[in-house]
Amino acid sequence: MTGPAEDPPRTVLLAEDDDDVAAAFTKVLERSGFLVHRARAGTEAIGMASATPHLDAAIVDMVLPGVGGLDVVAAIRRTQPGCRIIAVTGFSAPAIERAFLAAGADRFLTKPVERADLLAALDVKPA
Repeated sequence: MTGPAEDPPRTVLLAEDDDDVAAAFTKVLERSGFLVHRARAGTEAIGMASATPHLDAAIVDMVLPGVGGLDVVAAIRRTQPGCRIIAVTGFSAPAIERAFLAAGADRFLTKPVERADLLAALDVKPA
């Protein structure tokens, strides 16, 4: 007799062009049970969101090559309406936060992002 089936990992799209930031986020996400798909550019992120049947979450940087983060957030919201979208940027200004939230982001975080803040934005309790 086999044990109960494990839940499949939750899938997150990470749209981040900085390799060091992406590596740090990926480490935290994978340790928290996420399957991470990384996009290095805005157009790549939009394509991945369109091609992925179900995304549980997306983490989108504001500054991306090609298409910027605001447009990526709006596109993900259209193609993945149930996806939890977290916008991240090194620029902290109320107008930027309002723009991301208006585009469809659920949360807005300013870099550097603490592990606990990232997990809280994804509704994950830190271990």
